[in-house]
Amino acid sequence: MHTPDPKPRRSLRERFTAALANMLVVVVTLLVTYAVGEFVFFRFMLPVMPLSLRPYMPEQADYFLQNAKSHYVPHDYIALVGDSYAAGLGDWLLATGDKKDKPYHSANVLHDLLKRDVITFGRAGAGSAEGLVLRVSRILDDGTCYLFPRIEEPSRILVYFYEGNDLDDNYFLLRNSIAPRGGDLAPDTIAASIDKFLADDYAASSHWRCHGNLGDLIFRLTRFAVKFAGRTSGIIDLKPDSRNEAIIAGEPQAVGGMQVPALGQTDAQIDASVIVYERSLKWLRHRFPHIPVTVVYLPSPATVYRFRQAEFIARDVYTPDLGPKMYRDGIPVPVEKIYANSQKVCEKIRTASLAEGAGFIDARPPLRREAARTNIHGPRDYNHLNEAGYRTLGTFLAGRFPEAGARDACDGTRP
Repeated sequence: MHTPDPKPRRSLRERFTAALANMLVVVVTLLVTYAVGEFVFFRFMLPVMPLSLRPYMPEQADYFLQNAKSHYVPHDYIALVGDSYAAGLGDWLLATGDKKDKPYHSANVLHDLLKRDVITFGRAGAGSAEGLVLRVSRILDDGTCYLFPRIEEPSRILVYFYEGNDLDDNYFLLRNSIAPRGGDLAPDTIAASIDKFLADDYAASSHWRCHGNLGDLIFRLTRFAVKFAGRTSGIIDLKPDSRNEAIIAGEPQAVGGMQVPALGQTDAQIDASVIVYERSLKWLRHRFPHIPVTVVYLPSPATVYRFRQAEFIARDVYTPDLGPKMYRDGIPVPVEKIYANSQKVCEKIRTASLAEGAGFIDARPPLRREAARTNIHGPRDYNHLNEAGYRTLGTFLAGRFPEAGARDACDGTRP
């Protein structure tokens, strides 16, 4: 009986080629699946996504999931640029359950009063470089992304400068990223270093970033599920401190610890931090040479109240010279120094803003007037405006439109 020869064994080269081909099929299948998935999600599912998902969205997706506009794709819109104040954090948002499908900040007030689309580029924790350069370039300068409709440039830009921690964030970035490891931080030598950092890192565009949106979303959702789900932020729900009694409607009222205007920085550090702001604003003005830009100076919470005590117990005081634990709570500071530092910082920001051709609006006076009548912060989050505060701010700014060349003096009136 004839026994057939066993199947000849493939050579090592043939087996390697087959394995490589199989691997290639798997990779191509994954890439095609990813491409189809990102297109279906961002083109067809994003428009009907709940607005509560906004905090986990990449920058360009977040642009479309906002509620201070008339249509899904904004048109002829006002852009708010800045940090958590531009993003609308505070008790008004907390009262919605963080859903973001109802009015909750100044963008909504401006939209209602001006009948204009208002889009915020703001994000919590952003200093001047992040707010004016990084966020703007990520949304507008990454080229046309096929996942989203075409994004228009704004017709007006309002830069929210918040004296409570913008300079602190600027110095932190300067010391840790722009001139780390003991680099020279002298004000007359750091401008070129800041410009290079902004151009090479924050303003660098990438067409490939379009394809990272789905992966970015998955990463953000996973990180939240692992680290933050079911936890309460340490910023909110802090009890009022009996040592901090503000005079509201003629009566003393205990309020929580609040941020103060750069009281932990030296004068030289403040000057260096202002240069980060000035170079970031210069980049923004160069990027949008024909679009009116107005800087809105926002006070730290402790700046707008009159207090019964001569000292105030402050929160989140950034003290860069104290080593690793640079943010301190429960710091007693003279109330008069709070007011004086607010005026000093305001004048520096005004000078830098006007030098770059931007308008300047001091929002402290209307907020002070309202704070004398009612509490415009808290009672859960004392570092951000509540509904009364955001309505006051939005109504005030709406009353200044279509004024583009505002040159407010810094109003040194004490509460």
